[in-house]
Amino acid sequence: MTLDFELMQQLVENLNVGICVLNKDDHIVVFNRKVGEQLQQENENRISSSILRCHPERAEAGVLKMIGDLKSGELERYEGWVHFIGKHFYEYIYPIKDDNGNYLATVMELHDAAERAEYLRMTEGWKPPEEHGLGESSPRTPFPRKFKQKEHH
Repeated sequence: MTLDFELMQQLVENLNVGICVLNKDDHIVVFNRKVGEQLQQENENRISSSILRCHPERAEAGVLKMIGDLKSGELERYEGWVHFIGKHFYEYIYPIKDDNGNYLATVMELHDAAERAEYLRMTEGWKPPEEHGLGESSPRTPFPRKFKQKEHH
């Protein structure tokens, strides 16, 4: 049985969870509709861009370390809270490897966690993490050179 590419593409696009997949060079190859809605970004603008462009410059070192640790196997997976422009998400980030253990890609799942956050806040006195998506914590443009050229005309 062979994989039907169109079926796989539609599956990823229609999942009720945000999915972002990075290739070996840390460039985005999948950025589905749901993650675009969650992070208020256009998926076609993020495809082929570096994952670093989705984060503020001050976060680059941490992002690179986490991805490096996932690739090397030092870190099996990462999971944690995201507080993005007033919304709460829970993310799972993990490597995809072939049958021989060779690194192929990194996957980020972003799940809506508003109800979970509210429950934790009411029952355990939980406080959300720092909010991102605004000001110095905003994602950067996907392809800075492309946009800078347009600004000069």
